[in-house]
Parts: sequence; C-alpha cells; structure tokens
Amino acid sequence: MVILSDTRGISVHRPCIISRTRVVSTGTFHTLLALIWVIGQFGCAAPRAVQPETDPATLSDEGFEAYLAEVPHVTVDEAYRAMLILADGEDGRESFEQREAELQRRGIARAQWNLQRDDIIDTGSVAYMVCRICEIRGGVSSRLFGSWGFGDRRYAVRELVYREMVEEGVDYQFMTGSGLYTLLHKADDLMAEKGLYESAGVDLSDEGDRDAEGNLIVPE
Repeated sequence: MVILSDTRGISVHRPCIISRTRVVSTGTFHTLLALIWVIGQFGCAAPRAVQPETDPATLSDEGFEAYLAEVPHVTVDEAYRAMLILADGEDGRESFEQREAELQRRGIARAQWNLQRDDIIDTGSVAYMVCRICEIRGGVSSRLFGSWGFGDRRYAVRELVYREMVEEGVDYQFMTGSGLYTLLHKADDLMAEKGLYESAGVDLSDEGDRDAEGNLIVPE
C-alpha cells in the first residue's frame, strides 16, 4: 500500500507499483502477474532460428550425445530422445510420437505441457524429467504442489540447482545443448550412485522344479 499525495494536498490510498515516475494501476499489476505466471507455466517456445547442419535422426545414440554438446539449443524431440537414453541406455524409438507416448506413459513427461516437437525446450521441463528418472522426490512443497502440476518444473530446477546439476536460473529459460550434455552426465553418475542401473536379477532358484513335498523333480 502506497500513499500518494496530489498537489492539492488530498491523500489517496492506492495499491500500486512505482517505477520512476510512472504508476501501474491495480488492473495492470494483475495483468502483469498473470503474464508472468503464463510465462512460467508455458514459456515462450519457438523453433530454433538456425538449424544445425547435422540431422540428429541420422546419428547413433553415441553420436547424438556428442551432437548435443555442440548444438546451441535443444528441441523437444531431442530432449525426449536424451531422456530415453538416460532412462534406458538407448533411445529405441523411431519417431517423436513414440518417444512422447512412452515418456508420458511412465509419468516422466506431462501431456499438459503441450510441447511441440520442433520448439526449443525449456530448462524446467528437462529438470522435471531428470528428477523423475533419477527418482529425486524433492521437499514437501515440491511433492505437494508439483504433484498437482503447479510449479512442478520450477521446483525441479531448484532441486537440480541444489545438487549442482544445473546452473542457477529460471525454469522457463531455454535449454542449451552444452547444458543438457553436462546434466546427462551428472544424472548418469547419480543414477549409478543410487543403484538405479542395477538389474532386478534373474531367479536362479529351483523352487519351480520341486514337488509338493519339496523333492526336486528330475526328468526320467
């Protein structure tokens, strides 16, 4: 609440933001807040201004990782491929639609984001997916509000910043290729440390080859 006095000495109580000599009205202030919220939720996605000479679809998974280190910004399709490589050790999909469907099925990506294949992906979306893959649950606020889809990507960025996996920044900024390349390697180390790559193992017991009395069934 700011008190403004005009030249006639009449005091007026009016909520506003003062920037130099300009006064922003309550309606404009609320509009700005809404705009900031929309940007935070959906970003300002757009295709890359300059496309790389190399078509990543022609690269092996190993070549694709090297490609990421050089590309200025990462598209949604490229990020989805990178997430599958992180989660499974390989892409194994032939199209963007297959990658998107698989990531959404696992709860790694969200359909509500409405990301488009050729748009540059935001850091928050990547951070959220990495947290899901690496089983980073976050704090109470992250689990409560993030589960509702409110601030899910913002909280994910905070978690990764805390773990020094990404640099300090906002969730709606564009993800760079070098940033994703570094993040993938740090996430890979974290998954190995947490034992997420360990096999569930093969059942080598012979319990299925015993009769009701526990005697081993030997073929005649």
